[in-house]
Amino acid sequence: MKKLVPLLLVISVLFAGCKGDDGAPGPPGADGLIGTTFEAENINFTAANQYSYTIRFADVANLEVVESDAVLVYILWEVNGSTPIWRLLPQAINTSVRYNFDYSPVDFSVFIDADDPSFNLGSLNAATLQNQTIRVVVIPSDFNARKSGAVDVSNYEAVKNYYHIDESKIIKYKAK
Repeated sequence: MKKLVPLLLVISVLFAGCKGDDGAPGPPGADGLIGTTFEAENINFTAANQYSYTIRFADVANLEVVESDAVLVYILWEVNGSTPIWRLLPQAINTSVRYNFDYSPVDFSVFIDADDPSFNLGSLNAATLQNQTIRVVVIPSDFNARKSGAVDVSNYEAVKNYYHIDESKIIKYKAK
């Protein structure tokens, strides 16, 4: 037993000091792109478009959306001095009418809906119906933070900071 302990000690020191091959280099990492943000301007909600506006993702340059991605849609609510104030949809216009949206991997729609289907959406004021600007943030499905609650998605500034959105690189989409 007295000879076994020193032998085990010498063997453990030898193995601890060994270094193996570093191995082959791994695959290249992501190019830093962590999502896509784009803005659509001059959206008008009218009876002719049923108070809805649809954008196909394929019509937005450099944008691919897959089923598992999260799509956040904000509306430019007001401008305070030179600071834009964005609100996450759905967003109440009044107690029974709201801006809302839905999306699929192919497109998304922003629309106005009311609790009462007989409500005349055309009776809303022009500022509510005309020249709206929306901002869309597509967050890839592999962001664990999206599920962990690490960021308050209702706060555009928090989303912008967390996902490092560079406002100078936001894609501008002109409504048709």
